[in-house]
Amino acid sequence: MPIYEAIYRTSEHEEEVTVSNIEQHENYIDVKNNLYCTYSGCSARLSYVPKGKVRAHFKTWPKDDHIQDCVDYFERVATASKQKSIATSTMALSEKHIKSVLDNLRKRRNEKASGTSKTTPGTTKKPRPKVDPGSDENPTLNIVPTTGPNADLGSGENNIKEPSVRNRSLINLTDDDLNWTRSVEGFIQNVETGDKRAILDLRDGNYTCRVYFEEYFFDNAPVNFRGYFEDLKKLVQRHKDYMFSGVGLIEKRNDQYCMLINDGNDFRIDDRYIALFLHSA
Repeated sequence: MPIYEAIYRTSEHEEEVTVSNIEQHENYIDVKNNLYCTYSGCSARLSYVPKGKVRAHFKTWPKDDHIQDCVDYFERVATASKQKSIATSTMALSEKHIKSVLDNLRKRRNEKASGTSKTTPGTTKKPRPKVDPGSDENPTLNIVPTTGPNADLGSGENNIKEPSVRNRSLINLTDDDLNWTRSVEGFIQNVETGDKRAILDLRDGNYTCRVYFEEYFFDNAPVNFRGYFEDLKKLVQRHKDYMFSGVGLIEKRNDQYCMLINDGNDFRIDDRYIALFLHSA
């Protein structure tokens, strides 16, 4: 059964948090590192799982069990086989797949703004079976998404389904996301332009991220993209609330999280491709 409430506990403080308000907490980073079960007498640690394919929820730490009387108690049983990756291959994401990811970002944002996020009261998602570390291992090929050049596999090659792309709000970017393809969004605060280079500074609350468009991007993009970024720069100087959404590789430069964009169809400004956005601005 999913868990939607947790206790934020330190040596000096204790308060209840929910999946609806945790990301707005002023001490979010400390909160998500100090979460515990709400049941009296149960000290099981919890971790926060942001909304992705499923609704945001809290999950129990591995090998950190609830007490038997707790409403969230479960037995860890070896009912599923543990799979060990014998190799990792990258697969290029199709333009259709990336469009779907960007469309879903817009859809979730609109649902959140209107309060119509699709959740069905009274229904619960059956949890995945818990895997005992001693269970048999079945080797498998690990397929990871990429928007960069030189992917090991083309989109859908060998009848392999394209891997999913995880969404990360700026507040939830961590070192675990480094060198992975993710989708992010944030408000554009500044635009830097140069020879075969553009950088967007994003902000969401107190959290920031930089988006890089580099030589590979400009070598493969229509020539007018250079002018597009110059026009965007002028607009952002007057208005800093344009929403960027994009799919790209997460990196860390100068101790700051950033995203590398490789194609003009991999990002949008205010939910429109940059040419359409500028045309209507």
